[in-house]
Amino acid sequence: MKIFKYSVGVMGTNAYILLDEETMEAALVDPGDCADKLLNALESKGASLTHIILTHAHFDHILALPEIKEKTCASLLVHEDDAKVLADNSLNLLSRFSRRSMDFPSPDRLLTDGDTVRIGNSNIGIIHTPGHTPGAICLSVGDDLISGDTLFRENIGRYDFPGGDYEKIMSSLQKIKALGVKGKIYPGHGMSTTLEHELTYNTYLI
Repeated sequence: MKIFKYSVGVMGTNAYILLDEETMEAALVDPGDCADKLLNALESKGASLTHIILTHAHFDHILALPEIKEKTCASLLVHEDDAKVLADNSLNLLSRFSRRSMDFPSPDRLLTDGDTVRIGNSNIGIIHTPGHTPGAICLSVGDDLISGDTLFRENIGRYDFPGGDYEKIMSSLQKIKALGVKGKIYPGHGMSTTLEHELTYNTYLI
């Protein structure tokens, strides 16, 4: 499965297209903004979007969700503990950071820790990593990991927003550490990294 990264929106959210090259079925992770850009990227690859997966439901990861969901009818997947975040613009921070009023679609599937999502002939593993939000998840994609806003290059996600929890995010970081990720780590914002790099330079993991 190939991973394609796109920076979208004023907060530079990383959206990812996960493409199974055998079937050309794809998942879109965190459609944070710029629906046309993401839809054009899918079309240029000849990809059929079957799933939209949220690493968490903060507004900067979902602004393009209504349009992409409407135009593709792809199944929307979110962890069960972030379903209420998706539905509440105070919890997803839209009302805090924007004057926009939006309604976001309801999930088609609620995820739990250890679930598997099948895209074409490829499997994506779901790892519950709460702390940034109650239902934050990481995605295991082959040897790689999409870490959302739980782990960044040499930093971690904030835990002072509603539903955030310092103890839980620290526990989630230890969970990621124990995975022994061999490939790249793709965060929700900023540059990609590796577990080896974080174990050396990230004070939260050392």
